[in-house]
Amino acid sequence: MVNFTANYVDTHCHLDLYNATVDIVKEAERASVLVIGVTNTPSLFPFTENLSKHHNNILPAIGLHPELAIQRKHELSLMWEYINRTRFIGEIGLDYRTQDQAERKIQRDIFSQIIDKCAEYGNKILTVHSRGSASDVIGIIGKSFPGKVIMHWFSGTEKIAEKAVTNGFFFSINSSMIKTKAGQNLILNIPEDRILTETDGPFIRVNGLPASPSNVRDTISSLSKLLDLNFESTSQLILKNFSSLLGHSQYKERLSNNL
Repeated sequence: MVNFTANYVDTHCHLDLYNATVDIVKEAERASVLVIGVTNTPSLFPFTENLSKHHNNILPAIGLHPELAIQRKHELSLMWEYINRTRFIGEIGLDYRTQDQAERKIQRDIFSQIIDKCAEYGNKILTVHSRGSASDVIGIIGKSFPGKVIMHWFSGTEKIAEKAVTNGFFFSINSSMIKTKAGQNLILNIPEDRILTETDGPFIRVNGLPASPSNVRDTISSLSKLLDLNFESTSQLILKNFSSLLGHSQYKERLSNNL
């Protein structure tokens, strides 16, 4: 029996990278935040999965970060072993900060394998990294991917964002995105029914400290001003969008009863 009801959603947080993860999770519970706990390598998935067994506000995700593609490609076998234990996949994607074309090719190969495997299941929800590589990311996922896709911390062009929207993708917004003019313009060009929230904690910092899931309320506050909505309306918008993302799912019972 689920005894947690969320008022807010953090669709991308690295819970395994905090010094005091359990304290962070309990703080998120008190703040009524539902969290997708992403992992950078498949071997870390059991840690986050175990958290989800003790805390109903955690949705565990299994991932292989593109910047670790070469070092951790041998863990793909672990991903195939664990992938049926969760609906949530992340952090995955491509990162073209590297100029090494061989490394980029390995990233694309691994990402393509993950997309193909997820397509076999049909109901996976992906949180996807696309720094400098959004066009290739969208091309690999394609128009007919049977699951759901969240573009995490998207920094591509508005034209590429339009293609992602056409393909049915969602976008998770964090506090750093809202602070930049480019980020603001992007957000204003995304349909409101595709907007979600994230913290990307602990990588993003808030007031000099690593962001935690409870900080997602600050993001909603800033987002409400940008969208010219009040806080409550923006909160409900995010919950409604996340409910749409989940579709017919047991996880929906964890969302606010006010939907």
